[in-house]
Amino acid sequence: MSPSPLLIDGAWQEPLSVLDTFRAHDPLTGSALPDEFAVVGWADLERMIVAAEHATTELETVEPERIARFLERYADLIEERAGVIVETAQRETALGAAPRLGEIELPRTTGQLRQAATAVRDGSWSMPQIDAETNIRSRHEALGGAVLVIGPNNFPLAFNGIAGSDFASAIAAGNPVIAKGHPSHPGTTSLLADAARTAVEEVGLPRGTVQCFHHAPPEDIARLIRHPDLAAVAFTGGREAGLAIRAVADAAGKPGGYEMSSLNPVVLLPGAAQDLGDFALSWSQSIRMGSGQFCTKPGLCFVVGSELADSLGEAVASDFDGAPDGVLLSRSLVESIDRGVRELQDAGAILLAGGARPDAEGFRYPGTLLMTNGQSFREMPGSMQRELFGPAAMIVACDSEEDLLAALRVLEGQLTACLWATDGDRGTGLYDRVRRSLRPRCGRLLENKMPTGVAVVPSMVHGGPFPATGHPGFTAVGMPGAIRRFAALRCYDGVPESSLPANLV
Repeated sequence: MSPSPLLIDGAWQEPLSVLDTFRAHDPLTGSALPDEFAVVGWADLERMIVAAEHATTELETVEPERIARFLERYADLIEERAGVIVETAQRETALGAAPRLGEIELPRTTGQLRQAATAVRDGSWSMPQIDAETNIRSRHEALGGAVLVIGPNNFPLAFNGIAGSDFASAIAAGNPVIAKGHPSHPGTTSLLADAARTAVEEVGLPRGTVQCFHHAPPEDIARLIRHPDLAAVAFTGGREAGLAIRAVADAAGKPGGYEMSSLNPVVLLPGAAQDLGDFALSWSQSIRMGSGQFCTKPGLCFVVGSELADSLGEAVASDFDGAPDGVLLSRSLVESIDRGVRELQDAGAILLAGGARPDAEGFRYPGTLLMTNGQSFREMPGSMQRELFGPAAMIVACDSEEDLLAALRVLEGQLTACLWATDGDRGTGLYDRVRRSLRPRCGRLLENKMPTGVAVVPSMVHGGPFPATGHPGFTAVGMPGAIRRFAALRCYDGVPESSLPANLV
């Protein structure tokens, strides 16, 4: 069987440099799916960067209206083909066809494409500044090269390299995209890529505006990043891969948007702890949502007092024990979470529930809960802040309020942080001190709600300090803010009006 073709320069083309092939797997059974996909080498990536360079030049004169029409037509085509897209994504990821994929994630995907289109038409994302007295003007513009978008495994639609927020943002800014799909759901990516190809053709964008491959060796991806016609990188995924890609981009002077990892701590204050049952259920359900495969999963909970920690542990462990094992996206994720649980135990954490790979088919792992104390968390912050990507979390039992505050001071940068408090808590100094400690350590601060839901609205910040992301000044969700990650701020000094962009006149 020949591997599936690549989307290059507006057409499906046979790969020139097939180094290997791979197949996606059904997470429910662990069995390989029938279609083969190529691991390609430099010859095919070079074809893409050449086509993207031509598209970059042509896009300079393409009116914003045409880019907006592309984004909207692409959304229309995804909806028209929703049946086969959702079916394929469900088979490759074991995520539910309903409501998860068909009723939540697919509408989110098309919604953010349309929001990007609205932002393109409005033009305010470019933040035009006009100083008439000095005749100096500036705005954000396209980067002048392609953006390499590398998608994750946990959102096959809404964060897919060829359909998600990174993709929509880069296109909306006027850049061509070279998308690297995730090997866990290549069939889904191919279906989305074909819808994008059709939309490019129908609205008359340059042929190389959207291109796609599934896998390539790290050294060839690094070579692509270093290429002078590659302007930026967008990455969503794990910390190890994100840091490696960022190191290559930084060395080449290329900007990037990186979402890499987050533990999303929750702090349970004494007043709110009086209603422990409701809190424990909310936390447990958020941990297990999507089998714990959300970058916003609340993986840490800080409490004051060993008795409270024990009661919380018993309640969450009981809920875990009555729930089915989580189905993970790949065998490597099962191995990773299992290894992480062992490493936390080696560092002194106590296992309260789960923690053993089940003897069952497919890629499964039980709800797992650990506990450590504030002193261990402070003294071993690197070991204790290991992300467990799956249905697992840890309680940090602090001896006192001061112990809690000291533990919070060693927290790494996070996408989110949650403060669980009552009106009575808000009148205390502890509330103020915890809030002040959490605020600079996260992009999104929540109160009395779990962070797993991410609303796709302009005010959303899906970002945060390193290592949650590569830069705390940006968001990966929410138009028009997300677009500026893939734009350059450019100035026009003394340029006559006849030569200025339309929104600077």
